[in-house]
Amino acid sequence: MKKEIKKILTFFLVSSISISLIGCGSTKVNQTQAGAAATKQTDVVVVGSGMSGMSAAVEAASQGAKVILLEKQGAIGGSSNFAEGMFASESTIQKQMGINVDTAGLLKEEFSFSNYRVDGNLWRDVMKHSGEDIDWLLGMGVKFETVTSTGAGAKTWHVYEGFGKKVINDYMKPKAEKLGVEIMVSTPAKELIMNNGQVSGVKATTKDGKELDINAKSVILATGGFGNNADMIKELTHLDPSKYVQRGAPGHTGDGINMAKAAGAVTGERSSIMTLGNTVDGTNLESQLGVAAGQEPSLWVNQDAKRFCNEDVIWYYTRGCNAVTTQNKAFSVFDSDEIKRLAVDGATVGWGMYLTPGTKMDKLSDELQKALDGKNPNVFKADTLEELADKMGVDKATFQETVKNYNAYCTNGKDAEYEKDSKYLHPVKTGPFYGFRIKAIDLTSCGGIRINEKNEAVNKDYQPIKGLYVAGLDCDGYTGDTYGLTLPGSAQGLACYTGRNSAKNAVQFSKAQN
Repeated sequence: MKKEIKKILTFFLVSSISISLIGCGSTKVNQTQAGAAATKQTDVVVVGSGMSGMSAAVEAASQGAKVILLEKQGAIGGSSNFAEGMFASESTIQKQMGINVDTAGLLKEEFSFSNYRVDGNLWRDVMKHSGEDIDWLLGMGVKFETVTSTGAGAKTWHVYEGFGKKVINDYMKPKAEKLGVEIMVSTPAKELIMNNGQVSGVKATTKDGKELDINAKSVILATGGFGNNADMIKELTHLDPSKYVQRGAPGHTGDGINMAKAAGAVTGERSSIMTLGNTVDGTNLESQLGVAAGQEPSLWVNQDAKRFCNEDVIWYYTRGCNAVTTQNKAFSVFDSDEIKRLAVDGATVGWGMYLTPGTKMDKLSDELQKALDGKNPNVFKADTLEELADKMGVDKATFQETVKNYNAYCTNGKDAEYEKDSKYLHPVKTGPFYGFRIKAIDLTSCGGIRINEKNEAVNKDYQPIKGLYVAGLDCDGYTGDTYGLTLPGSAQGLACYTGRNSAKNAVQFSKAQN
């Protein structure tokens, strides 16, 4: 039970996520003339090596297709390396554990959470086949530690043993190689090759900087979105990138979305940022300082030195991010007693597997001092509240009034402004005092390319672009404006399903071209 509780609030993914990638083929390279691009021939090209791309490559190869899997970065896996578990409903493991879930009810819950901004047919198919996808991974040797939930939600989150990195590198990669998949890293895709309106391959750049044309009967884009591209975040989500700290794998620059758009696909209809918790810029995932400042339900104030929500919203990671990013600036405020309490009693909310609830924050004081010594511009310390307000750049009188009112709520055990749970009402009264500029964690993006139920990219008339398939978080239709933690592990779940589904349909299309 203790082990299961320690898994409860993690969701790196997160889910499922590749990187903009690309690669070579599984046949001999041809160089026709000096200066011309080298060429390769294959059946299916998969662009991206996260859960969606690797699932696509393994599935396509298992059906007899020649497959080239292309990776933009120097290593495979992308953000899926950090993913901790996968969504599934009515899986073998759930049944063995006596966990009963209502698949139809889960779909309705996802509709409600997203205000019906998700595509019901797409999510229905993910849920319908999710148990099969777990069995498929089990067949490769993948091990799961438990099935749990993120708080009070349904127990749909199948937690990997060893995170996604082990799943991708120790099980899926060897399986792909055994099936003959050619994996090329450091080989970014540049554009799709088109022939009479049909996709017939990709243009890539090899590790040594040479151009490579890969001729294929179908292409699967699984590049993991645009979470590292500030311009695309502004364009597709209308959010301010300065309010986020990027914490996913590098390379998510929207390559797949841009290639699909150039081929005539509809893009950018329902894109969002996958935000999971708050933190302090200048810290890392394992930082107790970042978790304490961003994830504790302490006193939060905005640029006007005023509270703006019930801070215990942070129990729901994504909603805590939404609250913080509604403000121009957001700060969390501690006193010295709170620093001591966290060291003795441990984290309240924590952040995933990196710092689970109840973990004693015994490194917090040292990290805090290092941040101050290193002049981290987001960390402030003062002997008085007036001085702290000055350092944070907020109005002194308003800040002092806010703290006075908040402390009264703590004394009375009743938050008269936002009805924050009384057990999280800790006063700010003992100096020295600390302030932290907090921002939302950006793991990656969600959505980008309109697809149909075959995972084909479609144009403005909803007609498929022949030969072009999309998997993972490059797909529109699976999230609303907020990543859906009502289905824990949803990013990995949709990545696995869409990877396999796109591969099945891509192979079928490829065989029809013979």
